[in-house]
Amino acid sequence: MPETPIEFPKPKASAPAAPLQGTGFRLPGTATPPVQGTFQSEYQSGSAARVIEIDKLYPNEPNSKSRIIAALGLLADAISLLEQARVRVRDKKLLDADRCIQRFETLLIPLFAQRKIGDGFGVTINSLHFAMINQHGEPLTLQQLTTVWRVLKELRNAPFVSFDQSLKWVEEFEQSHLKVDPPVLGSLIEDFESE
Repeated sequence: MPETPIEFPKPKASAPAAPLQGTGFRLPGTATPPVQGTFQSEYQSGSAARVIEIDKLYPNEPNSKSRIIAALGLLADAISLLEQARVRVRDKKLLDADRCIQRFETLLIPLFAQRKIGDGFGVTINSLHFAMINQHGEPLTLQQLTTVWRVLKELRNAPFVSFDQSLKWVEEFEQSHLKVDPPVLGSLIEDFESE
């Protein structure tokens, strides 16, 4: 019996998927800023990509032991406090702004406890913790508040951030004149250089 080749139908060429938008995940060359609380997946229904809010991906369930859910809640609180501080600095209510910043600082330790989410998450929170210690009670400037607020918004939208991205954020902290190194590091370096 002669062999007859069977031709399988070829898939139709589809339009390229739209670039990821709405989170800290952006393809190179895209300039769309992240939108808080959303994640655009590659899943497409019909002709438009479906946008899924981060809070729907990880719903806050009572008594949940999930690190990501705890981190998202803490980050939401931190973002809110930083926004309140920014408003109060603009309104020249510096004492009220300082109260918000102090409340924000108390969230850094429980946030750092969630560092098993990833190295990028841990580096970002740890850098902020040392930045606040190195302020020695000095208030943050509006630029510093805005930088920290924006980075935490991006972190909340993409908590599984890469280590490389966290280093870019640390560099942004340093560019806004925040000192992110541990206070003891300076004395260790001096001791090492004196030997």
